[in-house]
Amino acid sequence: MAVRIRLQRHGRKKRPFYRLVAADARFQRDGRFLERLGHYNPLTDPSEVVIDEEKALKWLKRGAQPSDTAKNLLSQTGIWERFIAEKLGQPIPPPREVEPSSAPEAVDDSAKAEAESGEAPSEAPVEEADEPSN
Repeated sequence: MAVRIRLQRHGRKKRPFYRLVAADARFQRDGRFLERLGHYNPLTDPSEVVIDEEKALKWLKRGAQPSDTAKNLLSQTGIWERFIAEKLGQPIPPPREVEPSSAPEAVDDSAKAEAESGEAPSEAPVEEADEPSN
């Protein structure tokens, strides 16, 4: 029996939610599975990835092959690196916390340069608009 670690899609249309499962490769994508390993919610900011490390390592040691997406999620949580280290007999790295990925904030270059030089930002005079006459 060839076991795969893969995603099982749940949720409604255009609102996906995935479960990470160990399943026989012959089973349907959303069909029967052997064990639930965790879940992945791509709609939250940052994406929520929760995987039971003990269960995932147990299946990887038994020879389960992760799909490409499942392998990426295992790498994000540090489980894949721990599995490779155990397999090669290297020291096992400590568990890694998933850090939220945030986009860099847009900062005006002139304001950034002024902040670095320690000068106060220059204030432009504000002109008052003429009131329209009715």
